Amino acid sequence: MTIRNLPVIAINLARRFARRTAHWWSVGARESRGITRRARRAAEQVGGAGGALATASQASVRAGIRASRRLDRFGEHVVTPIREERAVLRRIERIASGRAPIVLGPWISEVGYEVLYWVPFLRWFQDRYGIHPDRLMAVSRGGPSWWYAGIAARYVDVLSLYGSVQFAEQAAARRTAGDQKQGEPSQWERQIVADVCRRTGVSRPNVLSPGLMYRLFRHVWHGDRSLDFLLRHTEFPQLSAPRAPDDDWLPPTFAAVKFYTGPALPDTPDTRAQLRTCVARLSERMPIVTLDTGLGLDEHRDYLFGDVPGVLDLRGRMTPETNLGVQSRVVARASLFVGTCGSLAWLAPMLGVPTVGLYADDRHLSGHLYVARYAYRRMKAARFSAVDLAALAQVA
Repeated sequence: MTIRNLPVIAINLARRFARRTAHWWSVGARESRGITRRARRAAEQVGGAGGALATASQASVRAGIRASRRLDRFGEHVVTPIREERAVLRRIERIASGRAPIVLGPWISEVGYEVLYWVPFLRWFQDRYGIHPDRLMAVSRGGPSWWYAGIAARYVDVLSLYGSVQFAEQAAARRTAGDQKQGEPSQWERQIVADVCRRTGVSRPNVLSPGLMYRLFRHVWHGDRSLDFLLRHTEFPQLSAPRAPDDDWLPPTFAAVKFYTGPALPDTPDTRAQLRTCVARLSERMPIVTLDTGLGLDEHRDYLFGDVPGVLDLRGRMTPETNLGVQSRVVARASLFVGTCGSLAWLAPMLGVPTVGLYADDRHLSGHLYVARYAYRRMKAARFSAVDLAALAQVA
């Protein structure tokens, strides 16, 4: 987005506000006319002024309550989102201004949100404000430094500062406190930034925290803002992974598989049996490399298929500090990715890898599927298919 676009955006916002205001005024006018008609009929039926006044008074009270509720909804779903977006964008503009170094993160939560929203948001941020990568330092965990290539000249991994046990304990404490999505910078996030700055010799940086991205997009996820708003504040270029000598053991053609427990695929006997059948049938077509890590860094646990013939795994080929980098490089080399709908399933199409994301429960997926499909279409990503596990079992 450039300065030239600002008048267009202002006009569009004004038009939307005017349409919403006109709608609510028309609703109020209809209510007012309805009150008058009901009062007139009541006066004719009762035959006395007292009865008509009493009926009209009751109708007026009810109409006032309805109007008050509509006004509250208007404020909650229209005024508040616009007001918060303006405040967040002003904050982002202040972070971008000047010449101070900028810390991007730290990102310490879900992989899916990182690849589908955070990294594209950072690309928009850098392009929108014309910030040179030398000013930017990305902070994440698990070694996905190449996700930030072209955005930040420097990358620091949280797991290079803290052990995996401490990281897992802090992640569990954050979930217990109800801050799984990093809505507000926690004390530990501030400590990470301070330690990163000490290690790198950076002083007095501006910090673009994930919480600002969440605040900017949450009204899209809640349905109060259009998808277009999110797409105007993200950029989705195709990605390419670096090649590493450590990946030479991979078969020339294979399927990368990553199934883990969570709301989309809850750990039940039926789910385990269906996934095992799926992996066994896929292994008859091509070799399989499973991306289970065994590290236990978050609340998700990998489904294991080591006893299925033709299945290879990554055990012993990664450390906590490198696990995401290794997994995503393997995905980039795959001919097909099959896994839980979420996490690396959002990344694989961006890498040009055909993807099948399986789910048993899509209650928390619908909005993200909507975003992903539009983003993939824009960036000409590889084919992405989301499949209901129960439906798959019926036709397989």
